[in-house]
Amino acid sequence: MLSTLVRFSIKFYGVVIALAVILLFYGSYRFSKAGLDIFPEFSPKQVIIQTEAPGLSSEQVEVLVTQQIETSISGLIGLKFTRSESIQGLSIVTALFEESSNIYRNRQLVSERLSSLSSSLPSGVEPPVAVPLSSSSATVLTIGLNSDSKSLMELRNLVDWTLVPRLLAVPGVADINVFGGEIQQLQIQIKPSQLHRFNLSVGDIVNAARQAGDIQGGGFIENKNQRFTIQISGQANTPEQFKKIIVKRQTGHNITLGDVAKITYGAEPPIGAAQIKGKPGIVMMIIGQFGSNTLTVSKQVEMTLTEFEDIFNKHNINFYPHLFRPADYIETSLSNLSGHLLIGGLFVIVIIYLFLFNFRTALISATAIPLSLITAIIVLLEAGVNLNIMVLGGLAIALGEVVDDAIIDTENIFRRLRVNRQLAQPRAIATVVYDASMEVRSSVVYASFIVALAFVPLLTLSGVAGRLFSPLGLSYILAIMMSLIVALTLTPALCYLFLGKKPQPLSDEQEPPLIKWIKPRYKIILVWVSDHFKNVIIASSIVCIIGLLTLFNLDNKFLPQLREGHYIVHTASIPGTSLQESIRIGSELTQQILEIPGIESVSQWAGRAERGADTFGSHYSEYEVRLTPLSGAEQQLILDSLRQILKSFPGILYEANTFLTERIDETISGYTSPVVVNIYGNDLNSLDSKARSVAQIMREIPGASDVQLRSPPGTPLLQVYLDLDKLQLWGLAPEQVIGTLQTAYKGRISGKVRQGNRLYNVAVALSPELRKQPDAIANLPIRTIEGGLITLSQVADIRHSEGRYNILHQGAQRKQTITSNVID
Repeated sequence: MLSTLVRFSIKFYGVVIALAVILLFYGSYRFSKAGLDIFPEFSPKQVIIQTEAPGLSSEQVEVLVTQQIETSISGLIGLKFTRSESIQGLSIVTALFEESSNIYRNRQLVSERLSSLSSSLPSGVEPPVAVPLSSSSATVLTIGLNSDSKSLMELRNLVDWTLVPRLLAVPGVADINVFGGEIQQLQIQIKPSQLHRFNLSVGDIVNAARQAGDIQGGGFIENKNQRFTIQISGQANTPEQFKKIIVKRQTGHNITLGDVAKITYGAEPPIGAAQIKGKPGIVMMIIGQFGSNTLTVSKQVEMTLTEFEDIFNKHNINFYPHLFRPADYIETSLSNLSGHLLIGGLFVIVIIYLFLFNFRTALISATAIPLSLITAIIVLLEAGVNLNIMVLGGLAIALGEVVDDAIIDTENIFRRLRVNRQLAQPRAIATVVYDASMEVRSSVVYASFIVALAFVPLLTLSGVAGRLFSPLGLSYILAIMMSLIVALTLTPALCYLFLGKKPQPLSDEQEPPLIKWIKPRYKIILVWVSDHFKNVIIASSIVCIIGLLTLFNLDNKFLPQLREGHYIVHTASIPGTSLQESIRIGSELTQQILEIPGIESVSQWAGRAERGADTFGSHYSEYEVRLTPLSGAEQQLILDSLRQILKSFPGILYEANTFLTERIDETISGYTSPVVVNIYGNDLNSLDSKARSVAQIMREIPGASDVQLRSPPGTPLLQVYLDLDKLQLWGLAPEQVIGTLQTAYKGRISGKVRQGNRLYNVAVALSPELRKQPDAIANLPIRTIEGGLITLSQVADIRHSEGRYNILHQGAQRKQTITSNVID
């Protein structure tokens, strides 16, 4: 078969060369249009279930929500285990499935179980939903907005009603997490003193607001030949209109909402905040869909964002398009890789020319490089494999090997043609080329398969390692196989065309100058080795033994240090720290960080986003630190400076690392740290005690840094203990008290108002000033069964205490987790 292929290539050399040119152009076109990602999809087969539970403490979320969800999805086909985290107002359950399972089938199975669960969850808890399926690298772009002339509410309206819908329409965007800004509501801010004056309860205000803000259809009227749709208009839509809504009629006078409440546009109680370069603003994290590629989605999003430049300029809005851009790392890697391939190809040409002293042989051999790599790329793309840094890395590693087959073939053909020309009766050129090619064919084929087989173990790796490195091995093996095909077809064809009939720069009796210079020196070395072969063998054995012993003492890492031009910094203060305090701390940190030379921008978000899957409280902040183009050593100096600033800042725990390193660590362990210790049990106090002991031991280990407890105790609570006897005395149900509290401090959504194509919630709550005062809770009015009013303090005992920030679960057991970074 091989001889037939070589013979065909020589006989129909024009066809072979034409096909090679077509492949080269087609492959170049496909490569230019193909998207590039950072890494292959390395996330495990998992489904993340998020449930918003406003107003519930972490203990209540765990018992009433998280455990219900875990029980509901247990027993699903392919489910390996579940892990969960419950914090105030949010439950996150992560279900991990077998590697061989289908992720879309897994999501379908989970959705079926969750569909029947909503009815068994407490009132006010939103239905559990599966977080949108995103790519392994998740974030494809982080952008930001702030302004000196626009309020945070105006910025948030622009983001929620203009930017987000447009960006979600970009192919490849799964979701957008928005941090910061103020979500607009039409708020009915009750005044407890006025409620007592007019003998009204909080429930009366909620009922009046619900009746005013409830948008419903009016049905239709149909006679013998027509149908009239009834459309109701004129409902209250503005604060002025809501002020006229009647709550109660007393002694011939109307008591309106305007008499007992301040009605205005206000902000929802925030769960997150953000700032950019020390100024309050909005940070948006754009999440890529599963199977999308970072570079293509980034460019499409950036192209879409250019549509808003006029709006930003007109309204004096500062737009930050690249707070974090993973595509920078791809483009830098691609640029470096392209440069290395060009340099490698140039070296090949120079070396071959020096040894053979024939420029045409150098070009023929070098042709195998682009054609082999391009052909391998075509095969990968046609097989549905997305290009990424690992695939390109495999092609780069194969650079020296893909040209090897062509060099051996070209050199042997060139040498045989020279010998043939010295014969009295030279043979036909085609015969010489064929015989010379077949002489080395078996050794070339064997060598190619042996080299390719050396990378087969990469294809057998499992877990994250397999998902990361299998594409590297696959691309390397494909490149080697393609180079073998090129050496069997194109190389003989080019040699027949360009070497058989063209004049040579040297006569057939002459040798290249470099060979003339090397031969006598090589002879001296060869003679010396022959005379002292025992000493050479002993010395070689000693070197091998030393190398093996050194191998056992080498440090090892899963991945090398990645220099992405960007760092992520996490900080956490005492649980229960307010968003305002986290932003204040962030402003001081940002100011110090921006003083480090080489830092382009710093943005911060605190808390969490509405649809984000991260379970972070108001005490937690994350900073995106973008660097100017720097070398690896300069980036390391900046990281050292960052850690020095964070270490000297009082009252915070911190982590600082690159984005990709964190994503891989999070995939392996569920946390953004390379070292994670889990302690399992059911007694939270015992777990806390053991975890503190383990953390102290870890802090004393050389090289360990940023040691943190992932489930810190001690978040402040304001406990309201209901007195059932007093409730019975006044004829009250516990739900009335709970409803009053939820309305006052969480806000009770009672309807919606429409402004153009925008819908805003109508909420009843205390005024922002009173919500900041813990003592105001005692004076909340509650209506008794006889129609009178009492205060909350008459039926409940209000105490300050401590609770837990979050509760971690894995499988059926609670756990405490200690994480640590590693300093080289």
